[in-house]
Amino acid sequence: MALPMPPMQDMPGHMALPPTPLQEMPGHMALPMSPQPDIDEYYMDELEINSLLINNLKIKLFFTHLLNIDQQQNKKQERKVSEIINTLNPKSTITFLDMAWEGLTRGRVYIRVSVDITQARQFVGLCTGQPGSSFLNTQLNRVWDKGGQYECVFGGNYNFNDYSVRCLPFSVGLVTFKSNSEKSGEFCISTNRGYGYLDADIGQVESGLEVLKAAVQLNDITQVTVVDCGVVVPL
Repeated sequence: MALPMPPMQDMPGHMALPPTPLQEMPGHMALPMSPQPDIDEYYMDELEINSLLINNLKIKLFFTHLLNIDQQQNKKQERKVSEIINTLNPKSTITFLDMAWEGLTRGRVYIRVSVDITQARQFVGLCTGQPGSSFLNTQLNRVWDKGGQYECVFGGNYNFNDYSVRCLPFSVGLVTFKSNSEKSGEFCISTNRGYGYLDADIGQVESGLEVLKAAVQLNDITQVTVVDCGVVVPL
């Protein structure tokens, strides 16, 4: 089910999403949250989510981008974040990437990571910032086979640990890690249906594919920036 496009918002210099008043969901902890698409009960039931979205850079207790935390509180926050990350199911973790271009946040892409292998853990780590780096403020870097049946967008481009490889049939929304390097944090998301197999798959886009398809139409995909990222955490 596709999420509705959030209202267009002017983004100041560093593209930080402004906080909004506390939002409450039945059975969930209320936390200040950045503007985002509404998630109705049907969508939550569909994804079997009993969770809150960790996406506000000002929440110290649940803050995931560790590089931006006050240095004096780093160790304390790292312990708390580690405890939260340990609650995730490595074979069913929902991550998100907020995409912006031309000074506006265009939408959020939800990706369910569905395998417990090294490159999948790397991807989740780069969404949370737990390893010390994250996808935050990185750009999409290229489009492959634009307009063709194998159309994909690439982003990330970090170099981390070696990883093993498995293959799945090419399908719309399939999320993979770069396969021609033994050490890579670069991801690829297919935006069209092709044939054959892609290796090093880690999951599938649950919603927000329309945001990526809109990005593909830009003359320069590198102007697309990840202005927020994180994970959906079970309560």
